[in-house]
Amino acid sequence: MSNPKICLMTIFCMPCQLAKNKASVDQRECTICDCLCMPREYFTRQQIRSKYGFEQATLMDCIVTGPCLPCAVCQDAREIEDRGSMVR
Repeated sequence: MSNPKICLMTIFCMPCQLAKNKASVDQRECTICDCLCMPREYFTRQQIRSKYGFEQATLMDCIVTGPCLPCAVCQDAREIEDRGSMVR
């Protein structure tokens, strides 16, 4: 809950936060198509790891993006925002 805006967005409109995360990692604008065709969090998370030089953790990402999806989405959004590349 360190960032209430991200937490609330994820709780009440997770497809929008997923789309925003994916667009931010791709360094492009988020569109309605992004929201309607919800990107897979696993692949977005892998892109974040690669882009920011984090150690790859394929199995852990697979596990985390299953039952812990809201937490993973918030964590990724905070990481993107902290690095200054979040799409508005």
